[in-house]
Amino acid sequence: MNGYAFDLKLVCGGYGYFSTLTSGSAPDSNGLEARKPSLVNSEVFPSALKELGVSYIVVNSEESYYDWTCIQGWAIADEKYVRQYMAHWIKKRKCLISPYGSFTDIELASASIRKRSFRGKFKQRILDRDGNHCVNCAESDGLTLQHVRPYSQGGETSFRNLVTLCERCNHNMGAEVYRELYDLANLRYSYEPSLLRNSEVNERAILRAAQFSRNIMHTRCEL
Repeated sequence: MNGYAFDLKLVCGGYGYFSTLTSGSAPDSNGLEARKPSLVNSEVFPSALKELGVSYIVVNSEESYYDWTCIQGWAIADEKYVRQYMAHWIKKRKCLISPYGSFTDIELASASIRKRSFRGKFKQRILDRDGNHCVNCAESDGLTLQHVRPYSQGGETSFRNLVTLCERCNHNMGAEVYRELYDLANLRYSYEPSLLRNSEVNERAILRAAQFSRNIMHTRCEL
């Protein structure tokens, strides 16, 4: 038996803000990837949620759907019920890619996320975080900001995806992904921390969170 897994996090203004496991296609010319909710095995998936320390609701009727929107959290929704009554929940969406490997619906992203760089106080905040020197070679002159996950590959312009590099290191690294830059800037990147908000942080939970992070999409839809 198959269904869709949704993590409903907020109901506000007629919208439900949620995360869901997805499959996708290659990024387009703007670096955005189209993602679509994918089916999970309803008999196996509960074990994965248990490893994350979370419970879930089965949604297969109007009553259980209503209960879920009140309680929120994870749900495994019956495939037939979703296709008949929740089709707008499984629409394909264009997404940015976070440092965690997860995906954010472009319609949720602020305008600043799609800028190529930060300036002024926003840039200074990142320079201060990195000690006002290049995280790669410790040079303190000619400092620039570099996307760890490149902008051209859907990387976001954010505090968690920008690091300080000197002009030489920036030029040498080009548009490649150097994940070690996250470590040099003391940034977390291997999994979505929010996935472990209810679990005991052990090796199995971290591995499961990392697996989810590579496929999870954050989005919203009308209720």
